[in-house]
Amino acid sequence: MRKNNIKLPIAIHLYATFLIVILMMALSLLFISRNIISTYITQECNKRIDNAVKSCQSLAETFTSTELDINNITDSDVGNSLLNAIVSSADISNEATIALIYTNEDSENTYNLLWPTRSYSISSYNATNHVLSEITTNNGISVTGENQTINIDGSIFFYRMLGIEFSPEKNVYEHLSNYYIVLFVNSRPYYSLAESLSSALIQVVLIIIILAGLLSLFNSIPLFVSTRKLSEFSKRIGRGDYRPINTENTASRELTDLSIQMNNMAQKLEKSDLEQKTFFQNASHELRTPLMSIQGYAEGIKYGVFDNEEKDKAVDVIIDETERLTTMVSNLLTISKMDMAKSGDYTVKKTLINCQELAEDAIDKVRGHFIHEDKELINDITKEDLYIYANEPDIFRMLENIFSNCLRYCKTRVSFICQKDKSGKYIDFTIFDDGPGISEDVIDKLFDRFATGTAGKHGIGLALAKSIVEEHKGTIKGYNLKDDDDSVKGACFEIMIPLVTKKDQLTKLNQES
Repeated sequence: MRKNNIKLPIAIHLYATFLIVILMMALSLLFISRNIISTYITQECNKRIDNAVKSCQSLAETFTSTELDINNITDSDVGNSLLNAIVSSADISNEATIALIYTNEDSENTYNLLWPTRSYSISSYNATNHVLSEITTNNGISVTGENQTINIDGSIFFYRMLGIEFSPEKNVYEHLSNYYIVLFVNSRPYYSLAESLSSALIQVVLIIIILAGLLSLFNSIPLFVSTRKLSEFSKRIGRGDYRPINTENTASRELTDLSIQMNNMAQKLEKSDLEQKTFFQNASHELRTPLMSIQGYAEGIKYGVFDNEEKDKAVDVIIDETERLTTMVSNLLTISKMDMAKSGDYTVKKTLINCQELAEDAIDKVRGHFIHEDKELINDITKEDLYIYANEPDIFRMLENIFSNCLRYCKTRVSFICQKDKSGKYIDFTIFDDGPGISEDVIDKLFDRFATGTAGKHGIGLALAKSIVEEHKGTIKGYNLKDDDDSVKGACFEIMIPLVTKKDQLTKLNQES
C-alpha cells in the first residue's frame, strides 16, 4: 500500500531550519565556552598562586632580618616576629589569601592559625580556618612545591603550602614548632560568572528562537502566497486557460524566474494548442475536398450520370484525387512521426546514405512528373563520395515535396544542385525554379503548417520538409532569386544536412553491424 507522507507547511520547514541552526550554535558555544572558561580559570588561579608565592620572598627576607634572641627564642617570639613581618611587608600580594600556621612535632596534622587573627577580621579568620581545616583533614600538611586543588562545599580551591626554614642555625630552632604559609584562591567567583554567562546565553537563545519563529512566519507568508499563485496558475493551464500571471509580486528571484518560465510555457502551449486546432481544421478541410470529389464522381458513375467518355474522365479524377488523398495522409503520418521524434517518443531509424546516389534516385523518382507537365528538370550532382546519416524515405519525401512545389509554380524549368558547401561540413541541396517567386505575404510563414499560398491552397509539404530537415540536424530556407535590376526571377529552396566524416562512417557502420 502507498504510504501517505505528511506534508508540512513552508513556515514549519523554515522554523525547523532556524531552530536546528540556533541550537547547534548554542550548544557549540556552550561547549566551547565551558572548556575555554574552565581552562582560563585554572590558569588564572594558578597564576595568582604563583604571584603570591613570589611575593612571599620579601616576607622571608623581612623575617630573617628580624633580630631575635637565638639563645632564648620561643614559639611566641617566632609567631610575633612572623606576624610583624606580614603586617609590615608592603610587597605581600593580595591575589591569594595568605594564612600562617604552625604545628607541633607530636601532632603533624593539627595546626594553629597565626594569621589572620581574630582581632584583624573575625569573618576572615573563620573562613580561612574552615578552608585550612578541610585541607588538613583531606590532604594533610605537606609541602610539595606544586599547586593543588580541593573541593570545599562545591567550590574548587587552588592552594599551595610553603614551609618556613630556620637556617643556617637550624639546630638552634629544633625545639620550635613547624611553621607554614598556606596560599589559596577560591575559584567560585569565576565559575559564578561563567554560570551567569551561560544563563544569559540560554536566555538569548530562547529569545532568538521566538524571533526565529516570527521571522520564519514573516518570510513564509510571501512564499506561501507566491507558491499558491503558481499552483493556481498551473491548474488554469491544465484547464486550457493560458492567461499569464503578474511576475512582479513573487517572493524571491527563483520564484520570479519560475513564474516567467511558466508564462513562457503557457504562451508556447497556447500557440501549440492553437496550431493543433488549426491543423485539425485545415487537415479536415484538405481531406474533405478530395473525398467530396471522389464521392461525387463515384455516385455519378453509379447512377449513370456520365456517358462513356465522361465516365473515363470521372475515373481519372477519382484516381487523381485518391493519389492526392494518399499523399496527404502519408504526409500527415510523417509529420506526426517527426513531432513524436522531437518529443522523444519515437526514434527515426537512420543509416549511412551516399549523397550522389540519393540525389540521382530522387531525380529519377520525380522526372516523370516533369515529363507529364512538359517542364524541364536540370540537375548538377556532385561526383564526390559523400555520406549523410539519414532516413532515406524521409529525405526522398522532403525533396519530392519541394520539387512538387517548384513544379507547380515554375514556368519552364526547375534546377537541382547537390554539392558540398563551402565549409565542407554540410551537403547542400538547392532547388530553384523560374516562376514568379514567393509572395511577400507568404515568405515569413512559408514553412508553417497549412500556410495559405498565393493560389489560396493550404498544405503541409514545406512544413513536413522543415520537420524532416530539423530531425536530421540540418537547416532549410526559402527565398527569391533576383536579377541585377532586383526583379524576382524565381523561388529557391536551400537545404543543408551535416556530412558524416570517414571516422564517423566507420563508427556508425560498426554500430549498425
